[in-house]
Amino acid sequence: MRFGAHLPVAGFGGERPAASTLIGCAEAADGLGYTTLCANDHIRFAVPWIDGLVALGAAAARTTSITLMTTAALLVVRGSGPLGSALVALHHLSGGRLRVGLTPGSTQADYEAVRIPFAERWVRFDVEVSALRSFLEREAPAAAIPLWIASWGSEAGLRRVARHGDGWLASAYHSTAEHFSQCLAYLTNQLERAQKPPGAFPNAIATMYLHLTDDPAEAQSVLEKLVSPYQAPSDLRDRSLIGTTVDCIDKLRRLETAGAKEVFVWPIGDEVKQLQQFAEEVFPTFQPLQRLG
Repeated sequence: MRFGAHLPVAGFGGERPAASTLIGCAEAADGLGYTTLCANDHIRFAVPWIDGLVALGAAAARTTSITLMTTAALLVVRGSGPLGSALVALHHLSGGRLRVGLTPGSTQADYEAVRIPFAERWVRFDVEVSALRSFLEREAPAAAIPLWIASWGSEAGLRRVARHGDGWLASAYHSTAEHFSQCLAYLTNQLERAQKPPGAFPNAIATMYLHLTDDPAEAQSVLEKLVSPYQAPSDLRDRSLIGTTVDCIDKLRRLETAGAKEVFVWPIGDEVKQLQQFAEEVFPTFQPLQRLG
């Protein structure tokens, strides 16, 4: 299993993150050997938010080797043309380090912001994926950009992953080890039907909140900060890496056994320190795979 890092674009403390916070995390992840630097995408959200594409643009200028990835870009909301133009720019500015995750999105407020009916998101998504691929194929060297499809694990969603995607982006919110294993088995069947080799098809789990601490009260405080703004799942503790290093490694081992190949951690509070601690205390358990990235 390998590990990427989310840029902390959400203001869970009530304020938008400063540029220095984003850049500090980007440079730390790049230097510490994380495989991927990610940014989630929202137009409107329950807490202050830094646009993910803008954040990745800043990161592109301050990193040298780490892969950049949208986790996941709102294709229907942004539109294949505007999104495609931004992706080509990111690919160019990063020296060809971009990987793209795509989603129709699950937050109605994003659709209300651009006056697109939320109920039409899946039908429009299928059309826009083809349009985006066509756009990128005309913009050399953008044809080399891998397009992953995000899915929580519904059968319809996983069929779209197999049909449209170059990889599967799962959600930590919905990925217990058991659920991930079941979804991967279904996806494997669909990939075989689509004549895509399952063994060569990558996957990753995004939005895995991270805060390593031996203090139960501190862990609870972090969980409450995450749950209260937007009603995250009550069992978020079981679907995050908030707690002791030993417990977090155990969760990751179960996900690895279930077939997860990569996990993107999202540090909450003391972001650079958390990324450093995770690299020091968790990476060695999963090497040499992490360093292959």
